[in-house]
Amino acid sequence: MEIAADKILCMQGDTPHSFYIVKKGTLVATYKDEQNEIQTKNLGPGSTFGEMSLVEGEPLEYTVRAEEDSEIEVIPQSLFQETMEKQPIWMKSIISFLTQRNRIAKENKRKKEFITSFPSLLFILAKSEDKLISLKTIKNELKNFSNLSSLETYKLLLILQDFKLIRLQAESLTIENEKLIELLYDTLRLRAIYKNSSHYILSLTEQAVLSAFVKTASEKGELQPNGLVAVKTTDLAAQTKHSMHGMTLTMRSLESLLQKRLLQAAPQTSTKNNDLPGLEFIEKFSADFDRLLNLVELNRIYPLLDKKLITVQ
Repeated sequence: MEIAADKILCMQGDTPHSFYIVKKGTLVATYKDEQNEIQTKNLGPGSTFGEMSLVEGEPLEYTVRAEEDSEIEVIPQSLFQETMEKQPIWMKSIISFLTQRNRIAKENKRKKEFITSFPSLLFILAKSEDKLISLKTIKNELKNFSNLSSLETYKLLLILQDFKLIRLQAESLTIENEKLIELLYDTLRLRAIYKNSSHYILSLTEQAVLSAFVKTASEKGELQPNGLVAVKTTDLAAQTKHSMHGMTLTMRSLESLLQKRLLQAAPQTSTKNNDLPGLEFIEKFSADFDRLLNLVELNRIYPLLDKKLITVQ
């Protein structure tokens, strides 16, 4: 069968009556998703289309148009079914299995693209110079990294809104915490590159101590000339014990945080505090309060992220 350039052979959503084999020329298959976004693929000599719709009994997935004068072979549904009926039972079972596997593969591909698009979305937000961004801009920029639909892009944005990183409006979004978005992006980027957790991911002990520091600093912190916030060692120890069900603050529990420079010990004092073994001569600890606040929040949402990405689909 010859088909002239620009002629439409079949429409997406039509009931299938045949399947087709391209013998010569080029056809273009166009797919519109639930948001009417168009995706295309070319069909050259040897390509087939329509057969899966016949096997599965589902509407056609694509609108197919001739890009140029082409020649195709048409296999009517009646001939297809007649041929299938002549096949042994085991052949039908194989075809059924392959059909199911094809459907699962498509769904897995969609899920994978959904999850792997999340760091790209964070990158777009992190590099933005404006806090107010149109959703259209986000969608257009994300197309440089993936084929995610508008609906799935919006689902990713809802995750960020749940974590209070952005606030969605009708046609735009406002970035609420750009520093935390950058931290989350760097964490996922390092995980993808090195296949392990980044240095931003803290141990349970580190999280406990920093959470206690943030709480203490919020209530009793002293702003230092260098911009850091300082808390008394006795107050930090008391808050750690209160928040963490009796956990004792020791130099061992602080050592890694001091090495990472997340906390700084104030100059030693001559006044000895016998109630804090190992910390007797350290009067205060100081830190960049905003940095710690974001770090604590990062470690709260990070364990929830993978579950969110899977369940939101």
